[in-house]
Amino acid sequence: MLGEELVSLFRSALTDAARQAFGEASLSAVPVELVPTPDFKVGDLGFGCFPLAKLLRRKPHELAARLAEAIHLPPPFRKAQAVGPYLNLFLDRSAFLAAACKDILAAHPQGYWDATLGGGQRLVLEFSSPNTNKPQHLGHIRNNVLGMALARIHEAVGYRVTKVNLINDRGVHICQSMLAYQRWGEGATPQSTARKGDHFVGDHYVRFARAAEHDPALTQQAQELLVRWEQGDPEVIALWRQMNAWVYDGFAETYRRLGVGFDRVYHESETYRHGRDIVLKALAAGHCHRLPDGAVEADLTADGLEKKILLRRDGTSVYITQDLGTAVARHEELAFDRMYYVVASEQIHHFRVLFALLRRFGYAWAERCRHVSYGMVYLPEGKMKSREGKVVDADALMDEVEALSAEAVIEKHPDIAGDELARRKRQIALGAIKFYLLNVNLEKDIYFDPKASVSFEGDTGPYIQYSHTRICGILRKASSQSSSSSSLVPDSSLPQARGIEDEGRGRGTRTIENQTFGNDDETRLGLLLVQFPSAVRLAAETCNPQRLASHLLEFARAFAQFYHDNPVLQAESPGLAAARLELCRAVQVVLQQGLALLGIEAPEQM
Repeated sequence: MLGEELVSLFRSALTDAARQAFGEASLSAVPVELVPTPDFKVGDLGFGCFPLAKLLRRKPHELAARLAEAIHLPPPFRKAQAVGPYLNLFLDRSAFLAAACKDILAAHPQGYWDATLGGGQRLVLEFSSPNTNKPQHLGHIRNNVLGMALARIHEAVGYRVTKVNLINDRGVHICQSMLAYQRWGEGATPQSTARKGDHFVGDHYVRFARAAEHDPALTQQAQELLVRWEQGDPEVIALWRQMNAWVYDGFAETYRRLGVGFDRVYHESETYRHGRDIVLKALAAGHCHRLPDGAVEADLTADGLEKKILLRRDGTSVYITQDLGTAVARHEELAFDRMYYVVASEQIHHFRVLFALLRRFGYAWAERCRHVSYGMVYLPEGKMKSREGKVVDADALMDEVEALSAEAVIEKHPDIAGDELARRKRQIALGAIKFYLLNVNLEKDIYFDPKASVSFEGDTGPYIQYSHTRICGILRKASSQSSSSSSLVPDSSLPQARGIEDEGRGRGTRTIENQTFGNDDETRLGLLLVQFPSAVRLAAETCNPQRLASHLLEFARAFAQFYHDNPVLQAESPGLAAARLELCRAVQVVLQQGLALLGIEAPEQM
């Protein structure tokens, strides 16, 4: 939806017009959406009269014609015109642009969006959740990047976000790495092998998988090692702690490099027993039942699901029982209003069962839990498989994209200093990776192409970053010129940018030395500027950063068109140059803020 203030002004005028023309007193139930027209010759904005047709029992084109005659529009609207079933609106463009720029620059650096949407609710956001038997890979990067973007976006709109990470540090897969180290590690360490800790442990996980193909007894031995771990065998616990410590050191480096951080870190080794008591309590209350072999089962067929074993016949917990305990303990600790789990689409069914069980067991807050499901990430040759070593691990991917970014920077700046090259290649690489993974609807799978991700052209992060650097270059040049000459009019000579409610009363369209400020390119930019808060809000409401990413991409394209066809510092007059310069400042602020919400830096030079 377009800028909410414009929509509110139009809704009020539309209500008055409907009352006058049709006797209808209220349009509160009618959705009012303004969209840019496909051709500015027939208006700047359009309102489709279809939502009114059912309410007023008239044909949409008849409604548009009557409303065009009856409506009295406030500034910055200039006039209305019926075009078929649409009521098209013309703006006092220069007044609209001046007001939009003023609002954006006045809101900086706090942020040009509605910060009240969340109302201070406590949102717990769980993401990452790696296993301690291997390094994080490309799939983890999508999870981490998505989780951090959702955290920033929800914080921006007024939620109190707590970022949590539940690390899977127990289970047979962990013991498989441990067994491989016992068999073939020969006392080596990450330090002695110059190998990053998580990679060092992951090497042993892969080695176990390959060896187990020829020696099935290894699988049973790993299971026996797990039993010893659960019994607290001192030797096994010591090895488990040492190998996990190596992995945590590696994870910390990956998280730092990717810009990921958490407010709480939980470990499954500390939480996996909590669910058993919850299940036994539910059993006593009649919410589940015991089978003849002693296992405890919940019948979820009434919820459209299946019967689910919660405790095995030997009394041990299954995986979902652990999640029950973690969820309840987390609510007791954090008293959240909402809890979102950022987990790939492979676990859709798991979370349906988890939330159904929580509801069945009387936890009303389960209605405010949500699984933020997203598609898988694939390589061109197919799905990644950690146990076969067929993965693109996170560190290697960042290395590869940084190398590609360095090539692009050196091509433009062959004499660049080493430290500056390091900074720019990092900014570009992370921008490329994050935008590539975020500019996709959640449900879609991704085939990641590192080379395509770093292109300065197309639907990429570097393309948007480059738009920001272009504006920074204009602003630097303007500052230099203004300090050495009077060729540029200072900011105080710009058209006075009052709020929209004060604009244009009896003033008409502004002109700047016979040059009208508000051509199609400028107006298109202005309309995208005022849509930015709605893009942020939609990204929060849908838990889909792609809503924001796609808006920034469209915005960068519109700026490229404006930049190509409209000189700024060399405009036809100093006044027009100053007005366009102010528009560039507003665009720069929105690009910077939007990229920041996605976790992407907005460099001043590339």
